[in-house]
Amino acid sequence: MNGGSEAGGLPGRHESALRAGDPAQVGPYRLLRRLGQGGMGTVYLGEAPDGTHVAVKLLHHTIAADPGFRRRFRREVEAAKRVARFCTAAVLDAQMDGETVYLVTEYVPGPTLREAVERDGPLRGSNLDGLAVSIATALRAIHAAGIIHRDLKPGNVLLSPIGPKVIDFGVAHLTDMAGHMSSAVVGTPSFMSPEQFEGGPLTPASDVFAWASTITYAGTGHAPFGHGSLPVVLNRIVNGTPDLTGLDGPLGTLVARALAKDPARRPTVQEILDALTGSTTPSVVTLPGTGGRRRGLVIGTGAGALALVAAVTAAWVGTSSGPATSGSSATSSATPAASVTSAAAALPSASVAGSGGNPLREPGVRFAYKQEPDPRRQADVWEAQGRKADAALMRALAAVPHSVNLNGSITEVGNTVTSTMRLAAAHDAVPVFLTDNIPLLDCSDRGAPDERAYQDWIDQVAAGIGAGRAVVVLEPNSLAELPGTDDCPPGGKAGMAERYRELGYAVDRLGALPHTAVYLDGGILGWPDFAEMADRLVNAGVGRADGFYLNSSDFQATEDLLWYGNRLSRCVHLLATDGGGTCADAEIDAVPARAPLPHFVIDTSRNGKGTWEVPEGKYADPQLWCNPPGRGIGLRPTTDTGDKLADAFLWIRHPGESNGRCLRGGPGPEDPVHHQVDPVGGTWWPALALERARNAVPPLR
Repeated sequence: MNGGSEAGGLPGRHESALRAGDPAQVGPYRLLRRLGQGGMGTVYLGEAPDGTHVAVKLLHHTIAADPGFRRRFRREVEAAKRVARFCTAAVLDAQMDGETVYLVTEYVPGPTLREAVERDGPLRGSNLDGLAVSIATALRAIHAAGIIHRDLKPGNVLLSPIGPKVIDFGVAHLTDMAGHMSSAVVGTPSFMSPEQFEGGPLTPASDVFAWASTITYAGTGHAPFGHGSLPVVLNRIVNGTPDLTGLDGPLGTLVARALAKDPARRPTVQEILDALTGSTTPSVVTLPGTGGRRRGLVIGTGAGALALVAAVTAAWVGTSSGPATSGSSATSSATPAASVTSAAAALPSASVAGSGGNPLREPGVRFAYKQEPDPRRQADVWEAQGRKADAALMRALAAVPHSVNLNGSITEVGNTVTSTMRLAAAHDAVPVFLTDNIPLLDCSDRGAPDERAYQDWIDQVAAGIGAGRAVVVLEPNSLAELPGTDDCPPGGKAGMAERYRELGYAVDRLGALPHTAVYLDGGILGWPDFAEMADRLVNAGVGRADGFYLNSSDFQATEDLLWYGNRLSRCVHLLATDGGGTCADAEIDAVPARAPLPHFVIDTSRNGKGTWEVPEGKYADPQLWCNPPGRGIGLRPTTDTGDKLADAFLWIRHPGESNGRCLRGGPGPEDPVHHQVDPVGGTWWPALALERARNAVPPLR
């Protein structure tokens, strides 16, 4: 690292000769001159015994004297050593046991990005694109080692002769470990994410926000939320709109998405790389089913697509579907009793709208799996720590399929759908897409800005699917939290009518495709009211769809949901017929068995242990839906449901993600069950994922 910055993220240029009192030697390293000084210590240009130049960071004695700090420092350094050395300044050595504590990293000659922009102005064209790819590549390597950078900024990117290098990872937050600084303010304010100011647990999404801020600076010469005092910058980051003037095109669109206030709405580092390099091909391995044509279910997108295509071609497994055993690649759930009718023998197509083109009702549907990046990375970290059993569970979790979440811009969604469908067609596979972009999403200001924009967005999804075979799960909670109701007051009656139009448009546009199945939000057992949910489904156009889905992100038992789904289906039939009805028990029981009933699918990703039984009176509001303890993964995806109306058990939401920040009726900010501030909804949570994997029913491996 040169004089512009170093492993402590120093501001400005401080390179100078050695001063009185500076050591001439630290361990085997001869010190040549100062490179800078920061809150944790002083950085020197050093010379290794073989003559190689290195950067040596000598920690202040007041920090190094803390035994607890030394233990944490050792752990962080070992993690940092595992970071792959492309696009990063490698951690080479450290002394943690003697009186003097120091860290040795690769010395990178060249200015910082901040210095280069100040001197020469913003980057343009391929130079800016190349920088964006290099920094994202560095973050991918850093995150793969289980590290969150926390202080990515222009001063921590060095423009070396061989390309950009990210520095100051791994130990950037060690001052916090020593008790000198709150984690809420570790970093440089203009480049920090909103969640860093809240003091909650950070995730790779925090570094994605910093990536976007750094690229904005590189391309425009200013930070997206400006500079100034901490309160001023904080308010802009939390509440303001970024200034991306001068940053346009696909990179500008990607940066804007990465600056989302909600971490769950930001692209992952891998998605950034896929978008910038055009490698958005999904990772797929297909598995056989019960006979008929070879089919698979493509779930998600990932990196290394070219290498994976070759692997996929030879990855067909010759065993039939049956009870799932996660020790193998199988992802079908446990098969119900043979006396129960399989979903493959669904009702005749004339009885249900859209059933003729529903891939889930075809014989021999195969499910595939892709290795999910978050559990896979966690497995690598735990393996290195000797936690082999936990690592094995994470690898098994990574191998279970779940839906492709669509929530980006029109361009990004189009690219994702098109590339997914292309690979699916090459392997006779069926993708499941989850749309997550309706206006007033989750009763917030998220989602598409208006009805017209949402229709255009759905058009792009439909164009990407085309004549291919696909399943679309439309907008979780879009009917359970209907605008204009007590559960979602924003929008009023006009918002309710608009929501019905938006969903109806999606049903008609996607349902018109020759081989696409569409399912609407059916809530859960008990929420919303039974007859009210049936009425909402009718108004949203379920009669023109393939059916509805239940239990998205929730924990209700599969057997309860099968019973509920059948009764909700009959209630929908009653309300949709000319005679109508009240959905009383006697009316539902009188519905003919051969009536044209809507089908349904169930999210079984986290319902293996059923709902949480809360100790009476322990919490003012237990929030049964919100990160309940002791829950387990449920049945693996399959079309063999044992119920003629249930088309499939699917993993609509990933079980390793947080439901949100839970207070249980208490003052917060900590969750009294987990004794921490829960991660933002949709954020990968390793501890919770491991608990659910350990409690899987049937066992995950």
